[in-house]
Amino acid sequence: MAQDGAAIFKQNCTACHMIGKRLVGPDLTGVTEKQSDEWLRKFIRSSQSVIKSGDPAAVALFEEFNKTPMPDFPLTDAELTAVLGYLGGFGKPAASASAAPPPPPPAPMVFTEADVEQGRALFQHRTSGGGPTCVSCHHVTDKGVVDGGLLAKDLTHVAGRIGDQGIVGILGAPPFPAMAAAYNGPTALSEKEIHALTAFLVHADKNTATAEAGGMDAMLLWGFVGLLVILLGVALVWARRLRKSVRHDIDARQLRTI
Repeated sequence: MAQDGAAIFKQNCTACHMIGKRLVGPDLTGVTEKQSDEWLRKFIRSSQSVIKSGDPAAVALFEEFNKTPMPDFPLTDAELTAVLGYLGGFGKPAASASAAPPPPPPAPMVFTEADVEQGRALFQHRTSGGGPTCVSCHHVTDKGVVDGGLLAKDLTHVAGRIGDQGIVGILGAPPFPAMAAAYNGPTALSEKEIHALTAFLVHADKNTATAEAGGMDAMLLWGFVGLLVILLGVALVWARRLRKSVRHDIDARQLRTI
C-alpha cells in the first residue's frame, strides 16, 4: 500500500508538493496530523469546492499560496487511502528507524546565457516532441518575445511566485488537464527543454522586475521635473499679473492734468 501511495504521489503531486520543503503548494510533512482524513479526501478531490464552502483552513491555504488553484484529482477511495498512508509516514511522531526519510532537497539550479536563449526560443516555437508552443497560451514580458495568448496565466513573474523548482515540477509533471494533454507521451518536454524554459522564466522574472523598478524611478523623476516646470510657469505668470485695475491708470492720468 505504501509503495502504491508513493507511486500515486509521484505521478500526481510532486509537480507542486514536496516533503520537507514548500514548493508551489505547502510542505506536506505532518499533513495527516494537521487535518482529518475526511477533510484531506475532500480537498484532494476538489480543493475549490472546499474553499468555496468557506472552510477557514482551505481559504487560508489558498490565500497563502497566491491563490494558485490545485487541480481536482478524482482518485478512488483505495488510491486516496494509499496516498494518505504514504504521507502519514512523514508525520512528526514518525521518527523511528522504520519511517521513510524525506527526499533530499534539490541542488540549486545554475543557468547560463545559452540556457536563457534556448528557453526563449522554446517558449515561442514548438518543442522537439512537437508539442504546442507555450506562447500560444501564455504571455511573458521580455525583450524579443512576441505577445502571448490569454488562455492561461501570464508567466512573467511565475519564478518569483513558485521558484525554479516549482517550474521544473510543473513542466515535468503538468498538474493542469490541458497542459497534461498537450505535453504527454511523445510530446513531453525533455529534461534539457525543462531546464532551458526554467532558465528563461527565471531570467524574465528578474529582468522585468529590474525594468519595472527602473521605469518607476524614471516616472517619478519626470513627474518631479514636470511639477517644477508647472510651478515655474505659474510663478512667471503671477509675476506679470495686472496689479491694479485699468480704471486706476485712467484716473491717475486725469488727476495729473488737473
